Amino acid sequence: MRFIPTTTAKVEALKKQAKRLQRNGGGKHADLLNRVARTAGYEHWHHVTLCLRETEGVASERTLQATIEHILNLERRGEAAIVGTGPDTSRTQPFLVFSTGIGDAWLLDPVEHQACCLMWQGQRQSPTIRDLPGQLQILWEGSYALRGAFFEVDLEHPAIGHRAIAGYPVDALREFLLPAQPAEETIAQVFGQEDAVSITPDIVQRLVHEGWKAEQLSAAIRQGARYSPARNTVLFPPMQGPE
Repeated sequence: MRFIPTTTAKVEALKKQAKRLQRNGGGKHADLLNRVARTAGYEHWHHVTLCLRETEGVASERTLQATIEHILNLERRGEAAIVGTGPDTSRTQPFLVFSTGIGDAWLLDPVEHQACCLMWQGQRQSPTIRDLPGQLQILWEGSYALRGAFFEVDLEHPAIGHRAIAGYPVDALREFLLPAQPAEETIAQVFGQEDAVSITPDIVQRLVHEGWKAEQLSAAIRQGARYSPARNTVLFPPMQGPE
């Protein structure tokens, strides 16, 4: 089963959702718990409880190195997971550690957009990370960016270098990374459309599946609109005033 970071607040919200359905005549409480769990991306309610237990275990480990080892173990099992560390873990700033389920794992600095590769094509890597009492040292290997459906890196790493990688949980990464980045950067992305990508047939197919109208998307493409994955919205070019 895929590991999904799960907080107590999220579990309580799902329970309340199931209770509302039951009050409206939705059926047995156990069946409704399974239903709301699947709606939220879990396989069933037991999957929710397992993810909560594992999330709490990561939080209790405290050290960044322990979180990294946890993510590497998940990657060895072929599981994709994302863990955001707080000040109790890093002691200096938030970090993001994630596995992909396809042989790669990474450590990210959401503020400075820096990256270290922890595992590459199934092989554990050895970035310089010293998590000592009262001191954390990380020799970042380069930078990263989320470009549409791709995870783009530019590293001083002989096996990786500069490349755009497909198949990572990019949408889930955006949900974790956006709250951590500086407000001025978010504003720049909104007005500068920095994360926008061309609306390809694949994007149209996915958006239509989510409930968008195909004819509206076609009209937007004709007007030069682009799609922002971070905000799940279509962005139109700035209006030009009369010359």
